[in-house]
Amino acid sequence: MSVPRHGVSILFAVILGLLLWSVGAGAYVLFHDTVVAELRHGARAARQGYEAQITALRDELGRARTQRLVEKARLDARLAELAGRQEALERRQLTLAELTEPVRADMAEPGLSLVYPSKPRPLDHRAALDDIGADEASASPRPASSLTDRLAASMDEAEQRQVRALESVASRTGERRLTLEKVYDAVGAKRPGPADGKARGGPFEPLPARALTFNARAAEIAAERAAVQALDRGLDRIPLRTPAPGASVTSGFGSRTDPFLGRAAFHAGVDFEEGYGETVKATAAGQVTVAAPTGGYGNMVEIDHGGGLTTRYGHLSSIAVSPGQAVRLGTTLGRVGSTGRSTGPHLHYETRVHGEAVDPFRFLNAGRMLAAAGR
Repeated sequence: MSVPRHGVSILFAVILGLLLWSVGAGAYVLFHDTVVAELRHGARAARQGYEAQITALRDELGRARTQRLVEKARLDARLAELAGRQEALERRQLTLAELTEPVRADMAEPGLSLVYPSKPRPLDHRAALDDIGADEASASPRPASSLTDRLAASMDEAEQRQVRALESVASRTGERRLTLEKVYDAVGAKRPGPADGKARGGPFEPLPARALTFNARAAEIAAERAAVQALDRGLDRIPLRTPAPGASVTSGFGSRTDPFLGRAAFHAGVDFEEGYGETVKATAAGQVTVAAPTGGYGNMVEIDHGGGLTTRYGHLSSIAVSPGQAVRLGTTLGRVGSTGRSTGPHLHYETRVHGEAVDPFRFLNAGRMLAAAGR
């Protein structure tokens, strides 16, 4: 019996399909482990690559964080240094403010008051320090190092200005002392000694300013100012001021023609032409020893200034003080008149040292010298 041709074709196709399936199944079984291994290896390599990248990123972040911490530590240290410098500058500023105060704040004559440079301006670096801290906290685009460098430079300039101001005070204090010593020498008065009364001596050799710190230099100047204060206080009892500001002199000290007898005579003082009733004031501090009519002086006031120095005010129309009374510079003593041996209203003014009359202009010229020094 013969098989139909189309049946053979179908059978062949089935056998071929089974053969191909068998071959495919065998190939799958054969290469499965290899493919899986390669897939696993590729996945492992990809994971290792990712992990390496992540590690690299972590390391970079760690380095950046460490650098940030180091930079912050440096900035904090820099800010602490600048804050310390600021505090030192402020302390110096206070010292300068004290040293630039007038040695005498109670001088009665404005022309004789002490003049120093104007007070230093307050420092304003605190705000700058706060700004730097704010900029650092807010990640400002302005580099903090640039701000701190500018602030440090500004503080350097402030320190230099303070040193210059200190030396200016030193120079003016030294000039003041020399002027006062010349005044004492001009009037023949003894200079006040150390305030503590201790004996001292030795040649003077100034210490170079560059060898001293700011504070040491300031202490040296403060000591010089204390000496100037002692000299200034001593001037309170020296009659350097005129008893009749603006009045003309009608008769000077020494030889003159007596207005009553018309012959040569000695005039123990200076006559100032003043209107009747004008106020007469003390030319220095002291104690009233005479306040009464006294011979040719008429109504007279005499003041003892200590150290044998006295002043007399004669021909007064009235007397406003009494014996034993302590007076200050500028205290009203009485009023101009023409009592005693006088030809008309005027003030007769004398200065005496241990009872001996000396020319009042010896003192008045010393006062002018003091005023001409600009203090």
